[in-house]
Amino acid sequence: MTAAPAAAPTAPRTPPILLPALIVLLAMTLAAVSMTAVFSDTVWLVQVLAMVAVVLLTGAVFRAVPALRATGMTVIAQFVVAALAAVYLCVPDTLAAGVLPSGSSFGQLFAQLATGIDDIYSTTAPTQSTPGFRTILTVGFGLITMLIDGLVSDIRAPKVAGILLLLVYIIPVLLAPRELKWWHFAVIAAAFLLLMLSSYVGSVHLRSPATAITAGALALALGVGLPVLLPDIAVRPDQPVDAQGDLTVINPFLDLKQDLSTDDDSMAFTYTTDDPLAPPIRLTSVSNFDGTTWMPAEFDLDPFAVAVDGMPSAPGVSADTRTAERRTDISIVDLDQQHLPAPYAPQSVDGVSRRWIYDAQTLTIVGNGEITAGAQYGVDYLSVEPTAEALREAQPVSATEFEDLLALPQDTPQIIADTADQVTAGSENEWEKAVALQEYFRSDAFTYSTDAPEEASGDVLADFLEDKQGYCVQFSGAMTAMARSLGIPARIGVGFTGGTPAGEGAYEVRINQAHAWPELWFEGTGWVRFEPTPGGPAGTPPPWTEAGGSDDTEETASPEPTEEPTTEEPDSGTEDAGEPTAEATEDTTGGDAASSGPSWPLIATLGALALVLLALPALLRLLAAGRRLREPLDPERVWEEVRALARDHGMPLSPAITVHEHLERLGELVPGPERDGLAEIGRAVDESRYAGAVRTELDGARVRSTLGTLREGLRKQAGTAAGVRARLWPASVFGLR
Repeated sequence: MTAAPAAAPTAPRTPPILLPALIVLLAMTLAAVSMTAVFSDTVWLVQVLAMVAVVLLTGAVFRAVPALRATGMTVIAQFVVAALAAVYLCVPDTLAAGVLPSGSSFGQLFAQLATGIDDIYSTTAPTQSTPGFRTILTVGFGLITMLIDGLVSDIRAPKVAGILLLLVYIIPVLLAPRELKWWHFAVIAAAFLLLMLSSYVGSVHLRSPATAITAGALALALGVGLPVLLPDIAVRPDQPVDAQGDLTVINPFLDLKQDLSTDDDSMAFTYTTDDPLAPPIRLTSVSNFDGTTWMPAEFDLDPFAVAVDGMPSAPGVSADTRTAERRTDISIVDLDQQHLPAPYAPQSVDGVSRRWIYDAQTLTIVGNGEITAGAQYGVDYLSVEPTAEALREAQPVSATEFEDLLALPQDTPQIIADTADQVTAGSENEWEKAVALQEYFRSDAFTYSTDAPEEASGDVLADFLEDKQGYCVQFSGAMTAMARSLGIPARIGVGFTGGTPAGEGAYEVRINQAHAWPELWFEGTGWVRFEPTPGGPAGTPPPWTEAGGSDDTEETASPEPTEEPTTEEPDSGTEDAGEPTAEATEDTTGGDAASSGPSWPLIATLGALALVLLALPALLRLLAAGRRLREPLDPERVWEEVRALARDHGMPLSPAITVHEHLERLGELVPGPERDGLAEIGRAVDESRYAGAVRTELDGARVRSTLGTLREGLRKQAGTAAGVRARLWPASVFGLR
């Protein structure tokens, strides 16, 4: 009896190996991009993507090699490699000879993680990515990538992986809700949908992926997108936080005339400080101007922004800005305020309750149901003490970025802008313009008098420029408005002067020493105090605001030399410019490391990883070919290699056509002698499938020679570009037909 020939089975399809990893890589990249709202730089992004690539590359290699895949240790291998990568990426300075992890490497890595946790509580978005932040993100993304990769590639649970990925978006939602743009949501939504579609890779489902896309898009729209579109619940500083009204903050700018003109010289508070500049003691800043009233800008009152837990770094201060860590201890005598008096820029407060919270943008400290009466507390603050030379070099700001701080009402009297242009004619930079405005107001043409109106409206400021008589409200309001008309962001600081000396480092501040002063923004330095008011309690201007005051600035800011070497200041044109102390130059933001960019070892490591990633498909293709052509030769595996060669060169072989027909067509691409080799392969495959036994014994050397000639023929047929692509990015590795 002759057995009926069996139907030719469809050739087994090589499952995709690298494509799921590439999908996860793209999804994790988009997830990382969604977090850019939290940081003002992208240095962290390089480390995070390097870690993601290392984890996915390790997983792809273990799944591609059967012997490694059989061990079931893919996740363990990923964890070990990720731990080593974290050392190379986050603490490269601990590497022995710059290559091998040392005994202190992992201890330093954990220390960096602890520092990053502290940074979370002491900074506010958008902030520079400190080494601690970068370590947390690198390690965190490595762990999340392992979970998502396992869910997608091993467990085949992309929906769970998508939910896990959406958890990443919670970080910018919680830490930087005001910085989020529509495209941050768009990229995390795209990442989620990519993972939802990953289950369709390498298989053909009876139903369309449109179901998954529609369900995922609807879930995103309702669960994430809808809350984003809802209006923000903004709380004005003069409105309560809740219905019980446990926080109502008044505008202290409106009370200045009453404080200044009163005969009551009662003591408001006393303080001691180690600051030789004895700067004003600030309550808040006002920056919104509607043409009639200056008022604090709206901000969200966050009950978790607790001042005693630490405060963010001063906005705009760069690593090159000279600063000094100072301390002030304050005792309230007779002052009932909901703003806590503190020098700028406060970094931490001790001695008060946790109900004192801060606004991250202005560093204003307000009481949530608390007032200052009887308070005794200490303030550690970062004294911003720039040189005049550094301010001269500051570049103009982007008008779009500082739109609110440049805004003037449309009905602002023209005399304000015209006078500003006249006073600053000939000025070559922003600093010279600001100094010219200050000198104009401090000239003999202006007189200090509390007989002026208590407002700083546009009309009042116009009258003030005509009459040239007023007090700090008009002087600060006029200089702030004029600076804005010149394109310099400006706001008004409100509080008290430095007070009256009462002993070494001790001062007394009275109610009638209330004061207001303009604060102007300079790129690289942030908010800089000026003093245009010529009389009253104002005192002398800061040294960095006076023409030719660069040398005096440095001597005042750093009165005592230290034994430690100091950071070099920009050359001010003199040999002895007054060296800042090590304390004065310490960068509390971690911006120095962030701004220096990745080191050369990191760049080399990333470059090597990129080359390995690019070469991975070709490597996997070689491994697959070696497996198929292993002795003794299996005709079906040899035929699978023929199909892979055709697929790589863009000529896939349809399973609907017989092996014999395919080989006849392919034979046209090879010389005559090699056609016999293809014919032998075809006979061996037919015998394997239909005769039950292989009579045609395949010779390994002859088969390899035949396939090499076939590859060359396919390359000529497909063209040079397709031939290169077949070598470097072979389609058969991805399971493409």
